[in-house]
Amino acid sequence: MIDPAAIIRFIQSKKYSPMTAAELAEHFEISDAGYKFFCDLLRDLEFSGEIVKIKQKQYADPKKVHLLVGNLDCNPRGFGFVVPVKEDAGEDVYVNEEDMGSAMHGDLVVVRLPATVQIPKRRKGKRRGASGQIVNVLKRVNEFIVGTFEKTKRLRFVAPDEPRLFRDVYVAEGDAMDAQPGDKVVVRITEWPSRHLNPEGEITEVLGKEGEHKVDLRSIIYQFKLPHTFSQKVVNETKTISLAIPQKEIQNRLDLRGKLIITIDPDDAKDFDDAVSLEKDSHGHWQLGVHVADVSYYVTTDTAIDNEARYRGTSVYLPGEVIPMLPELLSNNLCSLKEGEDRLTKSVFMTIDRTGHLIRSEIKHSVINVSKRLTYNQATAILNKETVVHVSDDVADMLNNMAHLAQLLFNNRIERGALELDIPEVSIKLDEKGCVKNVEKVERDISHKLIEEFMLLANETVATFMFEKEMPLLCRAHPEPDEEDMWEFADFIRGLEHTKIDPFKNKQLQGLLDKVRGKPEAYTINLVLLKSMKQAVYKAGEGGHFALAMDHYTHFTSPIRRYPDLIVHRILDQYFSGRLSSPHVQNAWMNCLPEWAAHCSMTERNADDAEREITKLKLLRFFEDRVGAILDGVITGVQEYGFFVQLQKYLLDGLVHIRTLSDDIYRVDKKNMALVGTRSKKMYKIGALVKVKIYKIDLLKREMDFIHCEEPKGKVRHGKTRHFPEEDTYEQ
Repeated sequence: MIDPAAIIRFIQSKKYSPMTAAELAEHFEISDAGYKFFCDLLRDLEFSGEIVKIKQKQYADPKKVHLLVGNLDCNPRGFGFVVPVKEDAGEDVYVNEEDMGSAMHGDLVVVRLPATVQIPKRRKGKRRGASGQIVNVLKRVNEFIVGTFEKTKRLRFVAPDEPRLFRDVYVAEGDAMDAQPGDKVVVRITEWPSRHLNPEGEITEVLGKEGEHKVDLRSIIYQFKLPHTFSQKVVNETKTISLAIPQKEIQNRLDLRGKLIITIDPDDAKDFDDAVSLEKDSHGHWQLGVHVADVSYYVTTDTAIDNEARYRGTSVYLPGEVIPMLPELLSNNLCSLKEGEDRLTKSVFMTIDRTGHLIRSEIKHSVINVSKRLTYNQATAILNKETVVHVSDDVADMLNNMAHLAQLLFNNRIERGALELDIPEVSIKLDEKGCVKNVEKVERDISHKLIEEFMLLANETVATFMFEKEMPLLCRAHPEPDEEDMWEFADFIRGLEHTKIDPFKNKQLQGLLDKVRGKPEAYTINLVLLKSMKQAVYKAGEGGHFALAMDHYTHFTSPIRRYPDLIVHRILDQYFSGRLSSPHVQNAWMNCLPEWAAHCSMTERNADDAEREITKLKLLRFFEDRVGAILDGVITGVQEYGFFVQLQKYLLDGLVHIRTLSDDIYRVDKKNMALVGTRSKKMYKIGALVKVKIYKIDLLKREMDFIHCEEPKGKVRHGKTRHFPEEDTYEQ
């Protein structure tokens, strides 16, 4: 088997001249039997940006021929940037609409750079690179597009829901499937766009009328390409799974069915990945147990269920809908740690001293029977002695001890430099018709923090164990932020809070977050800090977690809904069975983990984007018939064209356009993070509380416009809002 690094070294060598796949195969003495695999390897190297294919189907070093491989990230206004797939390949490359060729948003492309441009190292969030021209599309991602069907006297077309797909798709009369104007449809691209022509397509499915709940859901599912049905092969395989646990399997495990073990989850949870227990030993040390569903017992490698789970990567949670990673028999039944049911688990036992520091740990295959299922609200009520929720004294006592231990663990994390960001979320409750009946802020109360601390410790413990035993690693990595981004954050804080901080001292950062907690500007500060840091990703091999201040961290505690956790469980299974000692097994992991890590990072981001999009859409529909309503908000950002306001109760953003501020001429004051009137010196500053009137809602563009209520009445011109902030949380 040829080493990919050898191919890269050869193509990058000074003596190399461009060769075809056949010529490269001859150079590396590839047999006829291995030629297809060799060509697949070349394709993978091309997709990863290590090599490029040029004229005469020859392969070359991208740098030598002034080409770069990346993903096209378009702007709704018609231009885009090619984001290199290789981290060290340079800055994002600007591409105007005329130079995009047939490429569309999200495509993997090859872009030509000016021969004289030296590509500097790309910094996160900076888009100051060269202007390029797309010369090839390696991978298209927009064969099927969701949008709204419209027609004029001469044309029929689909306006994509995704604003970054800024060209309408033309549809011939015979390819419209009797769609009516305003229908949500799925259109398949048959002719890709060119420099002066829109794409053409045929409608493959009419989803229904705009505004219906099921249509909203299906539109988002199609837009984000979420696999939402299981194949017949998966269904048939699921039917063969035994509902009973073999007695022999129970005998081979640590039997914890007589122990006091509880679960704490949201009110509407259907799958329960983890359960917890807590005791004290004879030395006065805590014995914390985190018991996680043993999904790997039921889902074995390369079965139909496993392949589908790997492809999905994660479960997706939408208002009124869950798209599970695993079939319901597993996710809601056999693998779910239900109260009063025997369940197979992997248990992490952690011995912790009185000060909250870990002394030792062990991991065991186990069987449990959950004693009591609690919701977060119930657990918090018990801890605050606010309710008569019926639980035994043993459960109440254990819950109080857990809260005490969790606080010790939290204090120790903060002391060693962890960051505790507070970015609230909203929970949307729907009625039977799918309309929003209630919107609530999700409060991270004491019971949430309790479970969070225990899961963080379990994940860290498992990662450390795997590192020390030199197992293949799939870590949850959070790299250190770029220096320039953090200094920009410090400048932002200096202007907003008139406070000088060292952004590389985490205790100062946490002190700032604690200082502003509960203040109107807290959300903006937390969000700007979050965006100043890099995104957490899955990574093969060793990798620390900056925000958690951990040298080793992985995801272990949610194998029902996250495929990386299932991978970690499998590696542990092979270690305890002795199979991991085989060099062949080790090499197999080394070969597949990088690709799987990248795939799971991608599916996680896609699921998060889908969840944000449907939440945004549902909130806008909630306000659709409330145009003119006056609501409380807080200013979250200022620009030359106006200031952004977030409705406090709903976490919904909109824009007060500067043209509606008719009492003065306003300019941005970057020093004070405000819009300031040139005559009146009136100031609209980030963090200020304001009242705004809903002026306009554009559901197609997912935009909302406000009018500041203190402005005099008169003719009002409006502007566009931004999209909601993309809250790429550093950890969940």
